[in-house]
Amino acid sequence: MAHDVFVSYSTRDQATALAVVSGLESAGIRCWIAPRDIKAGDVWAQAIVSAIAASRAMVLVFSSHANRSSHVVNEVDAAIRKGAIVVPFRIEDVMPEGAMEYHLRTRHWLDALTPDRNRHIGELVATMQGMLGQPAGPKPPETEFGPLPPKPSPSKSRPAIHSTESGFHVKVPKPGPLTPRTIKLALGAVVLVVALVAATRYFGGSRPLEGVVFEVREATAGSEFRTTVTAKSIRFFESARGVPAMGNRVYGTRFAAAQTRYVNTEVVLELEAPGRTLQIPVSCTIFNRAGGVTGTFTLENRIAANSTSWQNASGWGADRPGSWKPGVYRVECRYGDELIARNRFEVLD
Repeated sequence: MAHDVFVSYSTRDQATALAVVSGLESAGIRCWIAPRDIKAGDVWAQAIVSAIAASRAMVLVFSSHANRSSHVVNEVDAAIRKGAIVVPFRIEDVMPEGAMEYHLRTRHWLDALTPDRNRHIGELVATMQGMLGQPAGPKPPETEFGPLPPKPSPSKSRPAIHSTESGFHVKVPKPGPLTPRTIKLALGAVVLVVALVAATRYFGGSRPLEGVVFEVREATAGSEFRTTVTAKSIRFFESARGVPAMGNRVYGTRFAAAQTRYVNTEVVLELEAPGRTLQIPVSCTIFNRAGGVTGTFTLENRIAANSTSWQNASGWGADRPGSWKPGVYRVECRYGDELIARNRFEVLD
C-alpha cells in the first residue's frame, strides 16, 4: 500500500510511535511503520530501505533511546540521502549527538516534552499536512481514549501483519504428472498444513500470557536504575465512556455485540517498592481474528516510590452499543518491544 510518511523510532518508544501513527492516519496521512508493515517473509533491512525510498517524509520520534540507536541513525541517513523531509518529534529533553547531530543540527524539530501528548500530536499532524500539501479536513470522531481507527478502503487494504511463536517450513517437491492418487495426497497435505498453522495460531498465539517477569531500566545522571516487574494479570470488562472504579468492574471474556460499548483492558503490575517514582508505559494492540490491527492504546503507569502493585485500564469502542463486530479479538501488551501480557475476548452476535 502506498504511504506518505515513514515513522522512525526506537523500540523503547513504541507506545509514542503508535500514537503518532494513529494521529496521522486518522487525518488521512498514510504511514509506514515497522513491524506492522513488513510482510511475512520479507528481509527486514530491505523492507526498511524500500519503505524509506517510497516515502515523501520521515517523522523521527526523537529521544535518548533514538539518539543511541544505530538502526534509527541509519534510517535517518537513508531518508536524507533520498531527499525526504525529516521532521524530528522530540519527546525527551535531550540534544542529538554524534551522527544524529550531524544529520539534525540544521533541521527544525517539534517539541513534545509536556504531558499533553494529544496536543503535540495534533501540532505534528497540522505540520505534516502543510508539508505534504494536504488540506486540514474535518476532525475524525474520537472516544475518550483517542480517535477511532480509519475505515479501510473497500478496494485496497493493508495486508494484516502478525507474528507467531513458531512456524512450519514445508519443502515442496518438483511436481510430477497428476494422477488421482497424487491429487488426493496433495489435498491431504494442504489440509494438514492448514490445520497445523491454525493450531499454532490458536494455541501458540492466542493463549493467555500472564505472570511475565521483565526488567525496567531508567537512566539517571551518571547511573542506571533497574528493577524487576511482574505483569500479574490481564483482564477485560465492558463499560460506558470512562473507566469505572475497581469495585464496579464486571470481568469477562465474552460480550454481546448489541450491548457492548467500550471493552476495557486492565493490566496489573507487581514489583518491590522501587524507592523512587517510576514511569512504566505499557503499549497494547487489539488484533482481530485475521491478525489485522483493530486499535492501539497506552497504559501510562506512574508508580509511587513505596508501591508494590499497580493496575491501569483503558478501553476501545464507542458511546453507543454495536460498534464492535462479532468475532474473536486478541490483545497483546508490551513494555518496549517485550511482550508482557496477552489475552483474548469474544464479541457475540
